[in-house]
Amino acid sequence: MKKKISKVISLLLVLSLLLSACGGGDGSAKATTLSPENTSAVSNGVTVDVGDFVLDGEAALSVAKGQTEDHSDEGYKIDVYDIKLGDMHELGDYITIRIPYDTAYCKEGQDPAKCVGAKYMNEETGEWEDVLFEVDAEKQELVIYTDHLSYYGALYVEDEGRRNALVTDVLNSPLTMDKTTAMDFASRIAANDASVKKDLSDYAEKATDMFFDYADRLDNAINIATLGDGEAIPKWLDTSIPDTNQTLFSALGYIATATNLLRVARDEMRGGADKGAVLNLIRDVGSKVTTYWADAFTSVGSGALSVGMGGVLIIDKMLTAFAEEAQATKLEDIAYVYHHYNEGFSATWAHKVMKPKDWREKVIQVLENNPDDPEIAITALEAGFRKYASEFFDLSADQMAEVASDVPNVTVKRIPAFTEAEKEQMIDEYVAYMKDKTMPAVLTSAENYMIRKAEETQLQAIEAIKDYYNSRISITMQENLPEGEKSSYAGYKFRFAPLSDAATENKANWTGKWPESGNIKTSSTLIGIMTAGFPHTVEFFKPDADMDNDKPEFTVPFVISVPSITITVGQLYPTLEEICGTYSDAVITILDIGPPEVVQALKQGGEDGEEGCDIDLEALIGQSQGLPFTLTQTGANTAIFESADMEEEGEVISGKDLVYDPATGILQWSEPLVTEEASITLNFSCTYKDEAKTAVLVDGNLTETMGGSEMAGLYIKAALKGEKPLE
Repeated sequence: MKKKISKVISLLLVLSLLLSACGGGDGSAKATTLSPENTSAVSNGVTVDVGDFVLDGEAALSVAKGQTEDHSDEGYKIDVYDIKLGDMHELGDYITIRIPYDTAYCKEGQDPAKCVGAKYMNEETGEWEDVLFEVDAEKQELVIYTDHLSYYGALYVEDEGRRNALVTDVLNSPLTMDKTTAMDFASRIAANDASVKKDLSDYAEKATDMFFDYADRLDNAINIATLGDGEAIPKWLDTSIPDTNQTLFSALGYIATATNLLRVARDEMRGGADKGAVLNLIRDVGSKVTTYWADAFTSVGSGALSVGMGGVLIIDKMLTAFAEEAQATKLEDIAYVYHHYNEGFSATWAHKVMKPKDWREKVIQVLENNPDDPEIAITALEAGFRKYASEFFDLSADQMAEVASDVPNVTVKRIPAFTEAEKEQMIDEYVAYMKDKTMPAVLTSAENYMIRKAEETQLQAIEAIKDYYNSRISITMQENLPEGEKSSYAGYKFRFAPLSDAATENKANWTGKWPESGNIKTSSTLIGIMTAGFPHTVEFFKPDADMDNDKPEFTVPFVISVPSITITVGQLYPTLEEICGTYSDAVITILDIGPPEVVQALKQGGEDGEEGCDIDLEALIGQSQGLPFTLTQTGANTAIFESADMEEEGEVISGKDLVYDPATGILQWSEPLVTEEASITLNFSCTYKDEAKTAVLVDGNLTETMGGSEMAGLYIKAALKGEKPLE
């Protein structure tokens, strides 16, 4: 399955949509006019409701039905709609788009409401992407929530199972918790319950099963062709990535908890005994959730979630505070003039009337700047109210007269001077009026906006996991062969293991025959490996073996890595047993001596007249001498280094255990060897001398750093090489 479902090259696809919108599709654009007074209309069968906070004036709404994308070979199609609102693209609020759907595409016995979904076209990439949507089964409509306009698609699938693989519906998914579940998870997060991360991870992983159509993918994910003889062969991979998976899933669990808690809070704002408990949880959970979120999905960021968590709490405090302060305003002639200026006067000189839409933008800006501190946010908004309400009193007498002359049914033409007390009273009354008449709808809209933003963040989280599991990984299986030689395992059967029950039912996809070339290249998605049970070993059988009953001749383990995996067949590096022994002809070569300031100080001697070093240390660089040593095996993957030529007070230097990694041929001390006078580090790269494997080569790096003497800080770096025949 491709990362996105669109198969058409982006430029050509956008071009075809543009052409269809100009009359080449199923219906030409139908235009109507929307305005602040008329916010909803039906165009070409599609209902668009822009709400109260998008338009400042009139704008033409048009909906053109484009050419249907037919992907019947993959069991789906997309009806395309080009929706325009004047020249607007990015909107200041979420609007609602309702697209009717038919029920004829899905197969008999399937639920039509579960065989339809929504997408939008990213015009920069030419790809269909997920969008917030719900299905209104009663009205047979797709309900889309968006804050930008583009091409939108009604996606139809033949059966219910296909939809989950093609479209993500976060508003009607297993991640939508009931109130009890959301409150329980939130309470445990707030209490720093150590077990909640695993439980959230398990919850999100089970819920996310719905986002992958395993049965369908199993048939398509494992199509491997052998290089050379063309036979189908199997797969690869290990469970070294689950820690990453858990990080992704636990983060998704946190964001799901946060988003659902916001929805609970929105409902509780309208009343309810648990209102205080919900708001307290929002306060306690917010910083923890956003921290986990940012750590796991840094590419998406935590801004929307942070603002949403803090914003809902702040809005509740605002609504409570504003309700207490709201009061009726007694409008007399002077007050009418003052209100007219604030509410609708259009001046020839600089004056911007703050409409509810403007106050909503101000609220969101304040919340974005102060998501974690309700008191500061409320104070900042209050300051904005008072500043706006005070502007009238900064006008000149002539300007006030111009405002008065614009007010119908008001006879006063000259505005008298105001005392400070009169100014404060009128400002207080107007701010209270605004809180009572304007702000409830503004705050409710801002709250819904932030929750939608949080839901989009959750959608992005799911997309991140989908992208992760759909990662295309290249796989190379190669045998360690001398150049020009054919594989000694040619014709051997091999099988990947362990396999899940689903993969076992399709054994042919997971078995193959080893080619003479000893080289196979293929690729797959991580989702294919996951559904196969994370096989991490390749089992090799003789050509005449019964793979179901006989034991394999040998196995080759491997580890998952993204974006590529290499599986090496045949021994590339010596065993530790082969490496160990005496290297009598070993040579050590000085590579570097430093640091320069210490070398210079040793040359010059001490300030008390002590003579300097009579050895030219720098001249030693590049010199070599024999340094025989012995490697003695002490465990399955450990050995000791011993050298009589590296003495400390006449004793043989013998190191702590070196640890050997047979997969890389690296043998090294995990920590420095510390003696009384120095600290020594040592590691070897171990290989065979030739393809016939007649001898072992070791190529080591040794660093000795002096300590506890007048030479403290001096280091000597050297290469230590040796070889020994195999016994």
